[in-house]
Amino acid sequence: MKYLFFFLFPLFAVQGQNQVEHQSQVWYGYYLTIPMNANWYVQGEVHTRHFIDPFVHHQNAFRAHVHRTIGENWDISAGAALFLNTPNDSRAAVRLAIPEYRPHLDIAYRHKWSAIRIDHRFRSEMRFNRETNVSRTELTDGVNFSNYRLRYRIQALFPFFKQIQGKVNTEILLNTGQENPANTLDQHRMFAGLSIPIRSNLTLDVGYLHAFQQRSNLNYYDRSILSLMLNHRLP
Repeated sequence: MKYLFFFLFPLFAVQGQNQVEHQSQVWYGYYLTIPMNANWYVQGEVHTRHFIDPFVHHQNAFRAHVHRTIGENWDISAGAALFLNTPNDSRAAVRLAIPEYRPHLDIAYRHKWSAIRIDHRFRSEMRFNRETNVSRTELTDGVNFSNYRLRYRIQALFPFFKQIQGKVNTEILLNTGQENPANTLDQHRMFAGLSIPIRSNLTLDVGYLHAFQQRSNLNYYDRSILSLMLNHRLP
């Protein structure tokens, strides 16, 4: 019940003296899908993210994964990501980009409900971080395990105007094996936007993403995000 409570009403998870910091960001992404045959394809992603006020860089990310479709509804995949993370505090003086490595497994299921397509995605990922010196100004050779993260996203796509589709989704991200056992909720995300076809194999997704993230000290980031994602599929 606690997980369902977080999923539906994440703001109610703030209790006692927990502090909430509001931030605004822009996220850009490019997805490239390369079909291999009728049942297999490869997908690569490139992302960059920055704060708005102050205007400083936050993250770069690179992800690749191999997919196997099963029938018309199921998709399983495995892959890994490299994130280059600068501090979540947009006003931090030291902004060393620290590599994070994330191998992951996905199971996705899609089905139709009238004119609406419903997508479910379950993701399990492991998180490893490069170590730094005490002042976090230089990287060292060590890599430490951070935690497992379990993610579930439900998404709906529906006709909006001519060839443009509406897109809404919500995703819950839960920690397990983390240093602070009370830090179960990692994030809750909600998105609403449009999927705009540019060409037959090129689509721009633009919309508003709200991300509510619990920190390891149990305080929170409340983020308003402009999301711009380009989806490109090769013939």
